[in-house]
Amino acid sequence: MFSRLAVRRAPRLASMSVRYSSSVKEGSVAQSRGFKERESAVESEYVHKQEQAYLKKLKADIELKKIELEKLEKEHAEAEKK
Repeated sequence: MFSRLAVRRAPRLASMSVRYSSSVKEGSVAQSRGFKERESAVESEYVHKQEQAYLKKLKADIELKKIELEKLEKEHAEAEKK
């Protein structure tokens, strides 16, 4: 008797699992337009911040080099006077 019940219920369980499965495909979030736009905006913001930090560092380096150049020019002028 048990084997008859198992045989009868097996097809029903399989059909129920198919019925309740999600129709959303794997990776569909990454394919949506909104996600792509948001990801692109976040990447652009990150790159912009990195570029700004790099430019700030370069400007600081330029200022240091200007100070160093002025010092060397003074030393050169003093050496020429002697």
